[in-house]
Amino acid sequence: MNIVVLGLQWGDEGKGKAIDYLAGNFDVIVRYQGGHNAGHTVYHGDRKVILHLLPSGIFSPSTVSVIASSVVINPIHLVSEINGILALGVGLDKLVISELAPLILPFHQQLDIVFEESRYLKIGTTKRGIGPAYEDLAGRRAVFMRDLVDENDFYHQVKPLSEYYNKIIQACGGAPVLIESYLDDYLAAGRFLKPYVRNTIYLLNRLHEERKSFLFEGAQGALLDISLGTYPFVTSSHPTVGGVLIGTGLSHKAIGKVIGISKAYATRVGEGPFPTELKDATGDRLREKGDEYGSTTGRPRRVGWLDMVALKYALMVNGVDSIFLTKLDVLDDLDEIRVAVAYELDGAQTEIFESHHNRLQKVRPVYRAFPGWKKATSGIKRENDLPKETRDYLRFIEESTRVPIEYISIGSGRDQTIRRNSE
Repeated sequence: MNIVVLGLQWGDEGKGKAIDYLAGNFDVIVRYQGGHNAGHTVYHGDRKVILHLLPSGIFSPSTVSVIASSVVINPIHLVSEINGILALGVGLDKLVISELAPLILPFHQQLDIVFEESRYLKIGTTKRGIGPAYEDLAGRRAVFMRDLVDENDFYHQVKPLSEYYNKIIQACGGAPVLIESYLDDYLAAGRFLKPYVRNTIYLLNRLHEERKSFLFEGAQGALLDISLGTYPFVTSSHPTVGGVLIGTGLSHKAIGKVIGISKAYATRVGEGPFPTELKDATGDRLREKGDEYGSTTGRPRRVGWLDMVALKYALMVNGVDSIFLTKLDVLDDLDEIRVAVAYELDGAQTEIFESHHNRLQKVRPVYRAFPGWKKATSGIKRENDLPKETRDYLRFIEESTRVPIEYISIGSGRDQTIRRNSE
């Protein structure tokens, strides 16, 4: 069965660990959208590794790892990431990069900075050029990986774009980005990456016809989807299940099962509405115990209680079949755990998730309280050995969402995962 693994919150749900845990069972792992603003944490042996562009199954030697055509690529960063993996003694002979992946160019990064600084409404981007690169794709101006590996064509593709965008950058008070300052480095990156670059649309469809098993890996989370998320505080692509088809060129027939990743509480990075946000000592406590700092930016994450209204919305729009619940152990020492079960809006109670910020920022969460279990869970191997209060909390989530929790993560290690009903 082919599986899609995607985030059900605002990113940072623990997708890297989930995919690393599942990866050995698949022939092909595909990263289908996003850019190096993502950070998926996996472990190679005892070593913590943060992957930004490479699929999280890269350490599985028998797996074909594919960066698909809706991933925007900074080639300098990708070369650095590949070299870091090679330095660990890991072979990358099964890595494939789509020739149709759009490039992030230096003027995209500068545009990201000047646009964010000039906005009347701050988005909180990572300023890595992700949004402007996707804007070029939508505006039919994109430069692709196949252009980079053609040295004769790359300069002619980039020069007019560079001149065009430098006028905008300078009009916004920014410093121009001269093509001469990065041309050699980009061409060198193109030569390095050329052996990995292929037409992945035909490759993936051929592998599907050969009945190879696929795991599709999304970046960010469903609530950051450009169309379905908390607009305008969203990413520039589709982390939702539809992004798999857009990003790979496979048909809907390639999707078998959707596993959604959710923390046992909630976090968000950057700006935007966050109904259950905790701005108190409990929030600080969860942030520190959960190590809630961005793996890409290092920014402290905003922390809050689990939001069932938002969670059920994400489950609905993605057709999720089962949940991989992460960081349950972070709640171990709390006296009380709260969950938002509804919102109050305009004097009435609702369970409708208003995705656009001008409505969502007005809601007030309606909470249900649960007793904490006050016991360490990180060393537990079987579901039945979890404290009763923990099992009650899990049962509540399942009964509310009508989606089973298939996996429970109680620590960062691969072995700190319980598969439900597996004993």
